[in-house]
Amino acid sequence: MSMQVEKSYKSIEKVDTNTIESSDLQQSAPFLERISHPKMYVPLIGLLLLSIAPLMVNQYYQNILNSIVLFAIAGVSWNIFGGYARQISLGHAVFFGIGAYTSTLLLTKFGISPWIGMFVGGLLSVLVGYIMGLSLMRLRGHYFAISTIVFSQVLLLIFTKYRQFTGGAEGLSVPFADSFWMLQFSNKLPYFYIFLVFLIGILLLVRKIENSRLGYYMIAMGQDDQAAKAVGINIPRVKHIALAISAFTMSIVGTLYAQYMYFIEPVAVFDIPLSVEFAMISIIGGLGTVMGPVIGAVIMKPFIEIAISITNFLGFESVGGINYFLYGIILVIVVIVLPNGLIRPITRGYNKLLSVLPGGKSK
Repeated sequence: MSMQVEKSYKSIEKVDTNTIESSDLQQSAPFLERISHPKMYVPLIGLLLLSIAPLMVNQYYQNILNSIVLFAIAGVSWNIFGGYARQISLGHAVFFGIGAYTSTLLLTKFGISPWIGMFVGGLLSVLVGYIMGLSLMRLRGHYFAISTIVFSQVLLLIFTKYRQFTGGAEGLSVPFADSFWMLQFSNKLPYFYIFLVFLIGILLLVRKIENSRLGYYMIAMGQDDQAAKAVGINIPRVKHIALAISAFTMSIVGTLYAQYMYFIEPVAVFDIPLSVEFAMISIIGGLGTVMGPVIGAVIMKPFIEIAISITNFLGFESVGGINYFLYGIILVIVVIVLPNGLIRPITRGYNKLLSVLPGGKSK
């Protein structure tokens, strides 16, 4: 009798084990199917290669990689307001400068960590953006774009004039301390990974916004604000929310820039060319798209670095603003040849690549 019970117990245990294993396989099958598709594993491979790229180059190329990622974050931030909502701003350096100066002043005057200072600067930028919105939201088109310049120039003059607080035209130096808490490191490599984490975070945020009701409202408003208003969208509210998100994230970029450069001065963080560069990166890459500004930064920053190196080699280093001259030429070419930006042909090529990779063909 006891032997029969033991055999029955073993048979039940075997059946239960097989059932559990079968259930586990069924649950893991969808995951394995998803991960085997090139839409999943190609970005993961790309992220892995991007993560090890700084380890394979010297500090000069590390600096270029850091600039690409940092300006990609800035381009994505600008694109929230200028791309999705189609409110072309040429004064977004306001928020960049506020973030840079807020964190630097809190660090130098009170010893507060930039990790805290960046969020204080972000909230201050949201407040300034709200004031800016109250003044300018009724303007449209190029009138709005030109008016945004006024705010950046006003802050440029204010921060230049009050030397006892801001350092004036001489700027402020960030005291160095090799510490993660102070967001400072003795080499450029850790910055890359911090910038990359922020870039991934803001891309996920933009993707979330794009697929949300707010994103639909922003896109509708950008296409035709009068039609959007007619269907019941609160245009001023949507503009203010878009500007608040864009201002907050751009302010964080300003803090990252200040800690990376160890020095800031009003012209470097508030002047018009910086705002224009943010806009150019997004326009060239593709307005109102998640990856457009990233593509713009990946293409434009190395190109400008190479062009500046060539002009310096040819003896034209004394000619100022050569990078913005090149930006203008590229912008004209892109607008004429590819009015929707570089993202369209790059996306087509990327999709063709995915279709020929293992797992890419639909069954």
